[in-house]
Amino acid sequence: MKTTKLLLAAVTALAVANPASASTFASAILDITNFKLVHSSGADYTVGNFANLAGTNDAHATAQLNGVFANAADSRSILAAVPPNVAQQCLGACMPIAADTFTPIAGLPPIINTFGHADQKLSGSSIMIGATPAGAHASTRADASTAVNAVASGNSDVGTSTTFRFVMGASDTMTVSFTGNPYTRALVTPGSGAVSNANARLSWSINILNVTTGATELAYAPNALNAGSIRSATHAAPADLIYAPGASAFSATTGMLMAGNEYQITINHNSLANTLQAVPEPASLAILATGLLGMGFLGRRRRS
Repeated sequence: MKTTKLLLAAVTALAVANPASASTFASAILDITNFKLVHSSGADYTVGNFANLAGTNDAHATAQLNGVFANAADSRSILAAVPPNVAQQCLGACMPIAADTFTPIAGLPPIINTFGHADQKLSGSSIMIGATPAGAHASTRADASTAVNAVASGNSDVGTSTTFRFVMGASDTMTVSFTGNPYTRALVTPGSGAVSNANARLSWSINILNVTTGATELAYAPNALNAGSIRSATHAAPADLIYAPGASAFSATTGMLMAGNEYQITINHNSLANTLQAVPEPASLAILATGLLGMGFLGRRRRS
């Protein structure tokens, strides 16, 4: 009888250690404002400063839940009147959040749901087009949450990529100037099952290549918008880890870009959030309980 009681206690402890409320959540938001390409004089570049100019703004948003994907993409000329704005993507019981909302969740997130969510918006331009002042605004958001007493995974990624080629009308330097506001969060609550985790990260970079000579004129990827943003939590060390340094000014300047040479600018801007939870299902606990109890009764029979 004593052995049976001990086994029942072990089963109860196992069930308590794996409650249905165990949850994981991840969020990654990157907001870039007033992005400009500036002359050495401090004036913004205009379309008229280039002997040749062509390229595209590409954007995508992908939500994923347990191997099922919801995604959308958009690609437009860098001179288009309206830049890409991909519709928000969601799988599962997503948060009640309006499209094009890029502010973090205040307080505890809605970790009672399981979902993958992604959204993107780009407006404005890095150079002055006609009478429209320079100043691009690019935002991406990825969220993922798992809150079930079973194996589940949520994932989302979203990004904007700009690539264009140009020939300078006159030799000059080029300064990249913008304000960046990064945010990441990774939450794993106590009681989440083995291999449960939450991960959030951002990536942002700009490269300017001299196509004529093959030389790299600029390679800029500030740590605050890349490795410094990584947040990761696991079941082994449940935590709510937040990276929110606030808005900061960023800038980088090339050497002299020569008139007549062809150059290519590539800008990559991405947010990624993923979560995984593996908690034994109630049925699994019941099977384990039956097995343990069977061992207890077997032990009693051997002693009789």
